[in-house]
Amino acid sequence: MVKIKGKEWIVPDYNVFDGLNFRQLLEKAARDYPKKEALIYQEKRITYQQFNEKVDQLALELKKIGVKKGDRCAILLPNSIEFVYTQFAILKLGAIFIPLSTRYRKFELTYMLKHSGTKMLVLIDKFLGINFLNLLDEIKGELPELRILLVLGKSIPPGAYDLMELLEKPSQPIVLEADPLDENDVASILYTSGSTGTPKGVMSTHRNLIWDAIRVNERLLIAERDSFLMMLPLSHIFASSVLLTHAIMGGCKVVIMDVFEPEEALSLIEREGISILYGVPTMFVLMLNHPNYRKYNLTTSRTGYMSGSACPIELVKAVIEDMGCNISAAYGMTECACISITEYGDDAYIKSETVGRPLRDERMKITDSERKEVPVGQVGEIAVRGQNVFKGYYKQPEATKEAFDSEGWFYTGDLGIKDENGRYGIVGRKKEMIIKGGFNIFPAEVEEVIYQIPSIQFAAVVGLPDKVFGEIPCACIVPKPGEKVEVEEIIKYLKTNLANYKVPDRIEILPELPMTTSSKIQKYKLKENLIAKYDLKG
Repeated sequence: MVKIKGKEWIVPDYNVFDGLNFRQLLEKAARDYPKKEALIYQEKRITYQQFNEKVDQLALELKKIGVKKGDRCAILLPNSIEFVYTQFAILKLGAIFIPLSTRYRKFELTYMLKHSGTKMLVLIDKFLGINFLNLLDEIKGELPELRILLVLGKSIPPGAYDLMELLEKPSQPIVLEADPLDENDVASILYTSGSTGTPKGVMSTHRNLIWDAIRVNERLLIAERDSFLMMLPLSHIFASSVLLTHAIMGGCKVVIMDVFEPEEALSLIEREGISILYGVPTMFVLMLNHPNYRKYNLTTSRTGYMSGSACPIELVKAVIEDMGCNISAAYGMTECACISITEYGDDAYIKSETVGRPLRDERMKITDSERKEVPVGQVGEIAVRGQNVFKGYYKQPEATKEAFDSEGWFYTGDLGIKDENGRYGIVGRKKEMIIKGGFNIFPAEVEEVIYQIPSIQFAAVVGLPDKVFGEIPCACIVPKPGEKVEVEEIIKYLKTNLANYKVPDRIEILPELPMTTSSKIQKYKLKENLIAKYDLKG
């Protein structure tokens, strides 16, 4: 038991979860917290007992229509309680869960469904102006392994099953007989964004994800009385495999948002007494800068973590001091979930300059181009080793082989640095590093300085081809609402605070930046747009 914000919080012994699979995880939560609220979505309030019963009911129906252990089952739904039910029904059967974003279109969906050999697809009929049934009709000829279709919505095509009908069958005592499930069985295949090439299917086991959750929950002191706000898309690992697992393990309440909208998030924090916030920095920026921010009482928020991109010091301070949320900074990726995270009691400087130390039993090192460890304080590629590291890339043995060495170290492609206290900092992606006339420029370092300018809401630095220097840095900036920024003033400020070669040669003032479905800035798209705009060639 710990005392936080003047209240006593019971932090479970998370080691008891070691060795469980997702079937056992949900069943344990239903036994331990049968009457506690588990899921809140719109007007629905579901207890852990009801959650487990509904998942068993759907799993039984899926088994009847032919879903079995090892089958690849994709979900193309927006955030909803139905998404969560379907995800856990798939996991309980020992089938493999494949989340897909509703922002994906023809090329992405065709590739991922075909590459994965998806047998069952659960999809929404229409969402945000897109008719996904029509889209599926266009590509189903390229999907010979797709046999089972479940649809959420009013339009149920011939041969498809109505997801709501399966979920709303009369309740009855259910005995789910499923194949034996081992913690080392594959639980999910999540496709990387494909920002640097063809998307890769990341295979994570039940153990990878549950082992990781144990260590994050103990680092953040996640307690039984905590409640989470699901601001992130369930199609992303940060939500479906991380947040949900952490919440269920702690017996916590999860409030699900359809899509992230800053004022709605602020309203839900106040109304539902949210204490845990997981999100990318962009989400916190948008909440703090919302014109109605001061209208909401956010005193229940106590911790959580930011990940996905750099966390500027001013943002971390604002979340901690203004919002009252003792946020942590973390480093993670699809292949490993969370890798390192700052301590609950670390100060704002540590949380903005580092991503803390590796999780318990997790190992990290910084390596050179020959994969040899470099001294403290030197920049190099981050390598990771531990039980949370994924099993491999689906149907891509060469990519898997390239990513690992003979000792089982996974090479992330991220550049980092280790300090004398054993904490790690993230410098950026290897492929994002800019080399200007032989000088290495790390975009995150330049962005950190730009964010110190009060009128800046978002900043992203990318490298552009240049005939003289090879590459030059370009800073793309979005001002805060109602603010004006002058290029000359920005350059003057940067020249005062950075080495001259790091000062961007171009400054672009933009109304917005391209974002992923999880609100991360898409630098590769930004770079493509600028290259096309200026007709540049490498």
